[in-house]
Amino acid sequence: FLISVIAIYSLFVIYCARALEGVWDLVKMHTCVAIGFVVFAGLLCFGGIALMGCLRYKTFATPNFDFGIWCNMFHNMKETGLATVTCERDMFLSHFAVHISPVYYLLLPFYCLFPSPLTLQIGQAVVLAAGVIPVFLLARHFKLSNPQTVLCTVLYAFFPVITTGCSFDLHENCFLPLFLLLTFYFYEIKKPIPMYVCAILVLSVKEDAAIYLLFFALFLLVSEKKYLHGSILAAMAVGYFLLCGYLLETTGTGMKSNRYENLIYNADDGLMGAIKTALVNPGYLLTQLFADKDLKWDKVMYFVYMLLPLGMLPLATKKPSRWLLFAPMLNNLLTMYPYQPRIGFQYHFGVAAFLIYAMLKNLPEIEAPNVRRTLLSVAAAACLCSYLIAAYPLLDARLRNWSQNHEKFDEMEAFLEEAVPEDASVAASTFLLPHLADRDEIFEVYYHKNKPDVEYVVLDARYVDDYEKFLAAYTAQGYIIVDRLDNRIVVLKQPSE
Repeated sequence: FLISVIAIYSLFVIYCARALEGVWDLVKMHTCVAIGFVVFAGLLCFGGIALMGCLRYKTFATPNFDFGIWCNMFHNMKETGLATVTCERDMFLSHFAVHISPVYYLLLPFYCLFPSPLTLQIGQAVVLAAGVIPVFLLARHFKLSNPQTVLCTVLYAFFPVITTGCSFDLHENCFLPLFLLLTFYFYEIKKPIPMYVCAILVLSVKEDAAIYLLFFALFLLVSEKKYLHGSILAAMAVGYFLLCGYLLETTGTGMKSNRYENLIYNADDGLMGAIKTALVNPGYLLTQLFADKDLKWDKVMYFVYMLLPLGMLPLATKKPSRWLLFAPMLNNLLTMYPYQPRIGFQYHFGVAAFLIYAMLKNLPEIEAPNVRRTLLSVAAAACLCSYLIAAYPLLDARLRNWSQNHEKFDEMEAFLEEAVPEDASVAASTFLLPHLADRDEIFEVYYHKNKPDVEYVVLDARYVDDYEKFLAAYTAQGYIIVDRLDNRIVVLKQPSE
């Protein structure tokens, strides 16, 4: 349906662009007007993501994975400066034992000023919307006209995967578009020191962010013939990845190589086994691009959502070596991990930055202004259709849920504040946990395995099966019901000595 609608809109846009060719040449846009449109696009991008994230929290739709863990981590960062958390692995540990993401400290000052889970949702929206700035700067650097510059920034702001990638709340990956696009921009304007600073910021996002930097280094070496910068960035990426791997294997919970187990013949090889497969058996590698163990179309639709909203412009080049900018998408196409090739998750933020950069780099090489204008117009039509189908329904669902039930959700929030002391240790159901996470000890009841070592157990009675199971388990151990909110929340307390 989506492809059919895009095809119809594209034919209409192409017809209008050709029929009004002389009119477009008369349209002039002042730079100040263009900047105004860019700012407006950024604000709309910010507003949509922030509103969706805040309403997810306010409507008790944010689970422990992956929002409750950040709420608890930022509470501990505010109190101690350390990224410790108890509800991520059902024990007290540093989050950096699971993923090395020091970039979170950039949000800490704002959280200290406004200590609320809503600050985290809004912060993610600000970071993603700020990506319009390097897109605008890159478009200006490539000497695109003001209307084309505006269209490119609008394509970023309404690129549906930017919004849908926030469907499951905050993740450190949200920093990738901004940091990668700034790295690309400073490379283009020949400012190596800011480029390396931004490259370090990319590495600070997560241990696997080094892969994106390595792809950019390969692009510089192969396509741009920039051997010095390419070699330095490649060394930085490989060195940092190996360091993170060593730290996670020796002091943490290990690297997550199981997501590429379809490429690893010998499990003891880890991620190096996947690289070995790519080198010695590229034919098998190709079979995995669109393979899906559940026989679904997720990977095909992922390809559609990543490229059609950009009018296929990231591939519109006569230089095959530039297709290296498309290569980061292989991260999500070669895995059998079901969530990576789905636009509702956060795994494509870095890929989106590469595709936007490839589009901006290819556009100036399309010499005919009417062809460039037509292709951008087609991209805008495809982006709008994709956004209305993939992203807008997420926001609409949250708005309707809040408008119809906000009084009930406010009651639940007030009840939790009164029923559970802020210094008590708690085991809570997944959708209640983020609302109780600003404490030293908080666990998700599902993973806590009914251990009677917490003062309070807070159960979400809206989900009957889990509620009855955990209620029976804890009452059998002597826990007593001390408070309840009709058929929504039940609070149990540990028996006194």
